Amino acid sequence: MKLAEVKKVAVIGAGDMGHGIAQLALMAGYPVNLCDIKDEFVARGEERILASLDKLASKGKVDPEKVAAIKNGMITKFTDIGQAVADVDYAIEVVPEVEQIKLTTLKAISDGIREDAVIATNTSTMSITDLSAAIKNPGRFVGIHYFNPPVLMKLVEVVNGGNTDPETLQFAIDYVNLLGKVLVVAKKDRPGFIANRIAAPTIVYNGLQLDVDGREPEDIDISLLKTGMKMGPMELADYSRIDVMSACQDYYHEHLDPEYGPSKAAKALLDKGLVGKKTGQGYYKWDQPGRPQLDESKWTGTYDPDIFYFIEANEATKLYEEGVCSLEECDTAMQYGYNTAGPIGYIKKFEPEYVAKKLQEVSDKYGYKIFAPTETIKTGAYR
Repeated sequence: MKLAEVKKVAVIGAGDMGHGIAQLALMAGYPVNLCDIKDEFVARGEERILASLDKLASKGKVDPEKVAAIKNGMITKFTDIGQAVADVDYAIEVVPEVEQIKLTTLKAISDGIREDAVIATNTSTMSITDLSAAIKNPGRFVGIHYFNPPVLMKLVEVVNGGNTDPETLQFAIDYVNLLGKVLVVAKKDRPGFIANRIAAPTIVYNGLQLDVDGREPEDIDISLLKTGMKMGPMELADYSRIDVMSACQDYYHEHLDPEYGPSKAAKALLDKGLVGKKTGQGYYKWDQPGRPQLDESKWTGTYDPDIFYFIEANEATKLYEEGVCSLEECDTAMQYGYNTAGPIGYIKKFEPEYVAKKLQEVSDKYGYKIFAPTETIKTGAYR
């Protein structure tokens, strides 16, 4: 399948991510079949798309005539996956990050769609190769991973699964470029792909700061905000949902290394049903409009933000050593996927020996080998 052959798109899942991914397809000129398990979910997804388009049009960011065209029949709503994909050329699943749900959904897409149509997954962590087991002709299956919210976030990762055909990979690259997004390509299928994989050990590290060192979430966030970060990692966890992030960490725990599991602090919140902004409380209270107010009195000045970036850079060099992507792509992924500094660029301010020493100290302190410096770090080959 080539991009020029695509006339209609299906988006399976109309929630937070799905409706945004559908909106991007509509803005690119494609009619969209929008599908979810209940009529009310699909209707809510459509409402959010149209509200977003009206807001963008009021700001002069979208042509009002394009919005009118979208409202005039470019969205078709479904609750049956087979019907939703029957007449499309490309379909993407955007269902919860639970492996069995994804496999079941992908099988339904594969069973209902034309056999030469492209199928994609928006999974943020799971093996594209493993998920392709649900697909007839798995060469047409690829990872296209958006960041939340998809309309506003610039980064999209294209992931080359173990069975993905070169033509399918090129289709995904062309599609993302058509959307005007910043693109990085994971040449190999590894858990977490690029940006989320780079962030994974810092989630572990900050969890240890809470669990072992008794640090407050504000102490971590304020320390990193002072470096120019736009949203601290603990607030980001609340915004992205602690249950979603913990599910990702569980996946890394199982498929990458047991040390990547969620923290005790995260599990304690989940036990109370507190997942962050969605429930009004997580690491912070979200009981007022806008973002939570961080208590400056909880900032101690003892959290070293350099260590945070050293850990990210260390993980980036693992991806480089594994042949997943270049170091430059690692920086691009974090700059546009997490709105933070590129970790490789960040550590170039320091001597390699110092970076390696600090990483080894963290590894030794907590007994976690995932923090130990890589050869690329130790030799300074990233410079």
